[in-house]
Amino acid sequence: MSPGLVAALCAPLGLVIGSFLNVVIWRVPRGESVVRPGSRCPGCRTALGARDNVPVLSWLALGGRCRHCNSRISRRYPTIELACAALFATVGARFYDSWAIVGYLVLVAALLALSVIDLDHFLLPNKVIYPTAAMVVPLLALASALTGDWGAFGRAGLAGLIDFAIFYVIWFVAPGAMGFGDVRLAALLGFALGWMSWPALWLGVFLPFLLGTIGGIAVAAPIVLAPMALGAALGWWQGVDAIERLTGAPPDNATQARLATAIGGGVMLGALVYLVLSALRRVERGREIPFGPYLAAGALLALLALA
Repeated sequence: MSPGLVAALCAPLGLVIGSFLNVVIWRVPRGESVVRPGSRCPGCRTALGARDNVPVLSWLALGGRCRHCNSRISRRYPTIELACAALFATVGARFYDSWAIVGYLVLVAALLALSVIDLDHFLLPNKVIYPTAAMVVPLLALASALTGDWGAFGRAGLAGLIDFAIFYVIWFVAPGAMGFGDVRLAALLGFALGWMSWPALWLGVFLPFLLGTIGGIAVAAPIVLAPMALGAALGWWQGVDAIERLTGAPPDNATQARLATAIGGGVMLGALVYLVLSALRRVERGREIPFGPYLAAGALLALLALA
């Protein structure tokens, strides 16, 4: 099947899974079952019928309100459903010809749920990480069996150990920098990225720290986002010419060259403005930021960039 067809098939599945993720995101941090009872209105606790459980469409049809008590239902519910559909379509298009597609669909769904939970509660629950690992590992083992590429599975196991070790050392040396949930998640992500390739693993290790640095700067001084965006745009626009002037030869891959200069330009201009604001004492300090979403974003970018 073509990438477009696989993406089109994965998107509606993502809507359905996204509806389930809403249940996971709400109930798991509260220690509640994700199976029983069925979906209920968060206001009046009335059980929702099948017609009120259709992803996105039910929310739109009801105008974002409960049919029974008319209380407002958060936009988060359809947003997460649509986000999951977009992620599933993207992963479907990228892995359309790979037996590993199911494993990576499971992974990105879990990453979406974990990211939202971490943003809400500063928590990466084992009740999400462990079941995800229990599905992803056998699914990638099956992909290796179907392709006869057991080297990928062995590499995945070693990569998981390496990623765990890296984050364990960081957690041990600077325990306030991250929680142990980040260490557990890193092991799973290392396994999933390692199954693809070593470059995917190293990119997945590097990107969360880069994104976390950018995010921390943006939270401390939101005004820095504007120069960061400007620097990234200039880097993308002039990336090929800049590298050619520096090296004396055009880059082998123009897209990768633009991406590298966009990241560099955004970081450098943003850092410059941040340093000026810091000197002027216009920077908010001491605000805690969850690291799980950066782990998830870095892994997703590595999956899509190096698949």
